Amino acid sequence: MAERKPKAIFQLRVNLRGIEPPVWRIVQMPEDTKLPRLHRILQTIFNWEDYHLHEFVVGRQVYSVPDPDDALYERKVSDERPVPLNRISGRVGDSFEYIYDFGDNWRHEIVLEAILLPEPAAFYPRCIGGARNGPPEDAGGPGGYARYLEALADSEHEEHENMLAWRGPFDPEAFSLKRVNAALRRKFERRAPAKRTTAAPAAGRELEEMKDLLVAALQGRRKAAAPKKRVAPGTAFPLELSDRERELIVKESFAPDELTRRLWVVPRPGQPVVVGYTLDELEDLAGYVAFQSNHAKKRKIYNQWDRIYVKIAAILESYTDGQ
Repeated sequence: MAERKPKAIFQLRVNLRGIEPPVWRIVQMPEDTKLPRLHRILQTIFNWEDYHLHEFVVGRQVYSVPDPDDALYERKVSDERPVPLNRISGRVGDSFEYIYDFGDNWRHEIVLEAILLPEPAAFYPRCIGGARNGPPEDAGGPGGYARYLEALADSEHEEHENMLAWRGPFDPEAFSLKRVNAALRRKFERRAPAKRTTAAPAAGRELEEMKDLLVAALQGRRKAAAPKKRVAPGTAFPLELSDRERELIVKESFAPDELTRRLWVVPRPGQPVVVGYTLDELEDLAGYVAFQSNHAKKRKIYNQWDRIYVKIAAILESYTDGQ
């Protein structure tokens, strides 16, 4: 049997256009990284918050998530979801653009800087260099960002107090390679949903039976009833939560803002909230929920966290994005 050829590692240099001194990053990832995953990597290394639309521009070709409104504006857009990085860039020196937030129009120039063999113990994606902080979300593009920094730096500026109140203190020179890579590992490291480590308080029979089946499946102690359904990377799955469950995650868990922000909107009384999460995000969220469940001191609170965990685990056991 032929030995499987290791995937090449693409080293990309990414420059945020229109800002001086420049904001840049050098990031490495497997050659077959799909564009939705590349989008999430770029969001992470520049501290963007993924509030807005984006697209990749390769020559005259535009890749994004197609929208019915594209036809209204006579925009020809190719679906980015099945497209790997090595389809749009394969030779050192190839370049393309990543555009984020069509209002602020943040344009990232991406150049394939090197093609490397993977290091056996390395985690990918990883950032190996960079400079300066990414601009705050909704800063107004390069021009608005320059005015923001000017007002922030001058205590006598008429907009100084407003800018300070908007985002608080901000250091445009701040950049930590360690923090960027910690964020990449936190977001992209594949791991099974956290399992119970302590004895649980007594719970309802139906809930306990459901949990036992799920835990057994996660631990591989029995065969799954059906194979996981394969979906496109970046597919969002609806997670329905009661207002109490939403409140628990937002106020009581240690989950970061990137997972809880979409839960900040309070639903109408008695109405559930339905939020879209990718499989990667659900895996992260499951870990935080399991931690809270493990450390709950009251049976009622334990049951509430456990119901959230069961909902998340049911999705993770049914689908895979193949990554």
